[in-house]
Amino acid sequence: MNSRPNMDRQVIKQAIDDISGYPFELEIVRRIEKYEKSHYFIEPNFSFEDHDTGEARELDFHGISAEPISIGRSEYSFMVLLGSCKDNKYPYVFFTRDTPLAGIMLNSDIPIAGYPLEIYDDSGEKVALEWYLKLHEFLHIAKTSIVSSQFCELVWKTTKWTVMSEPLFKNTFIPIIKAMSREIEDYNDKRVPKKETDSSDFQIYYPLLVLKGPMFEYYVPSQGESELKQAEHILLIRHYESRNVKCCYAIDIIQEGYLEKYLDMINGEFIRFVNLIRRNRKAVLRSIRKTAEIEAGKKETKSETG
Repeated sequence: MNSRPNMDRQVIKQAIDDISGYPFELEIVRRIEKYEKSHYFIEPNFSFEDHDTGEARELDFHGISAEPISIGRSEYSFMVLLGSCKDNKYPYVFFTRDTPLAGIMLNSDIPIAGYPLEIYDDSGEKVALEWYLKLHEFLHIAKTSIVSSQFCELVWKTTKWTVMSEPLFKNTFIPIIKAMSREIEDYNDKRVPKKETDSSDFQIYYPLLVLKGPMFEYYVPSQGESELKQAEHILLIRHYESRNVKCCYAIDIIQEGYLEKYLDMINGEFIRFVNLIRRNRKAVLRSIRKTAEIEAGKKETKSETG
């Protein structure tokens, strides 16, 4: 005969704390909302459409913060957090290596959407936004000299540790990758220039995984012995390709105790990005006009040819 469950509130709360990840997710959301240097609007359990299946997927939270570029023209840049949280009981291990690209170029696809993404310089030459603004000089995804592309979760089974990676990739990293791909594609589709008076508009993205439990870095140097050490922040560079998605994104993995330092870092990058847009305002407006002229010419040619 089955016994009746204990309905005491403290027992139920303890069961939620032990089994569910929701309290940890909401705690991270609360800490981001309380961050003083930037004001975030956070949407927990953010839903988006999977490019491949057309079905709804979820991230633990979506956060957005804004900075004005030109109040008179109502121009803003936005910083977007795409976040997942894991109250992991067992260790996650990320295998890291040196990268020769540090400070030279971005290690991944440019994490920016908006308009204009190509800048016409004084000579009329078209330059990608990332090179024109020299994003590789200050974005941490370009400056980081040690990166990861492999990982595993250690699980204790009876008398020994076992290793697996598929659940972490399938349930955590794929949703982050697909959410970012969906956000960037949708945002760029909406920002097709219609006229030369259109305003600039940018979103810079930070995909993030926050861990509550143990996190280790297994560093494999180009020379010398490998080393296992506790970690607070790992940059994961992950290539992904499916039927409708092809990308290479950098995902930040941090320990919960590192959250405020991480927010300080990305806020500094975002402010520097906004200041560069302000300082290069003439080139940005010139590019808006030039791009609008080109698009108008394409439409005119298309209408003439039927």
